[in-house]
Amino acid sequence: MRLFYDLDAGRPQEVLSSLRRRVSSFTRQGSVRKFKIGITNNPERRYRQAYAKAYDEMLVLYKSSSIASVSELESELVHHNWDFCDNLVGGGGGGIGRTSPYFLYVVIKY
Repeated sequence: MRLFYDLDAGRPQEVLSSLRRRVSSFTRQGSVRKFKIGITNNPERRYRQAYAKAYDEMLVLYKSSSIASVSELESELVHHNWDFCDNLVGGGGGGIGRTSPYFLYVVIKY
């Protein structure tokens, strides 16, 4: 399993610019074939159960005890990368879990 943590923390308005640049860099690198942005409360389980066969790695980018903060960032990032990411909806399309902390991630296929 290729799972990496490089976490930002803070209020959404404080980290959005940084996260937007980090996720957008995948479209500029040329080595990434596809990616998807999501939320979970258990990155290891989510990658293993949902993405291990279709994507090469998961990068966990943000952590918060607030589902509202993580959801806001996911929605912003999906909308910002809509033409490039594999997301089918603009946020909140998958199973998140009921307990915090919550994590924002991106899965990548090279």
